[in-house]
Amino acid sequence: MVGVVNDSLLALAISLGHQTGLFDTMAGLEPSTSDEIAAAAGLQERYVREVLGALTTGGVVSYDPEARTYSLPAEHAPVLTRAAGVDNLAALTQFVGILGAVEQDIVRCFREGGGVPSSSYPTFQRQLGELTKDTVDATLLDSTLGLCPACASSSWPASTWPTSAAARGTR
Repeated sequence: MVGVVNDSLLALAISLGHQTGLFDTMAGLEPSTSDEIAAAAGLQERYVREVLGALTTGGVVSYDPEARTYSLPAEHAPVLTRAAGVDNLAALTQFVGILGAVEQDIVRCFREGGGVPSSSYPTFQRQLGELTKDTVDATLLDSTLGLCPACASSSWPASTWPTSAAARGTR
């Protein structure tokens, strides 16, 4: 159970690293101090240092105690940065915080029934949009629509099929 608690707290630290762009910044830096990383990311050093401590403890980032520098291992960037596209697993950790924020509402539902209104999830649509942008846009034309025989045999040329970004007006 201690591992479950530690991993859930690490997921929140990863979510913070994702949402603040910390991983994206670190992927482009040589080993750096928390001051240097914070300055490069445009973030407050104290908070960067705290989350780097948690991420170091969790094995997500590396720390050199002699140089007092942190680095994002090259092998971690492919699943933690926005450049990873559909392979960015850090984006998924945002949902831990979303569910944590409504935990007491869900406890109430267990006891009283009912539901939790979508207004209780103010960042859900933005975070889901980020995930679908990376996954749907990347796979819609080449993979997803090809799974539909009626779509594949359609006279509607694939080059004119909308992407999710176009449908949302973000492209």
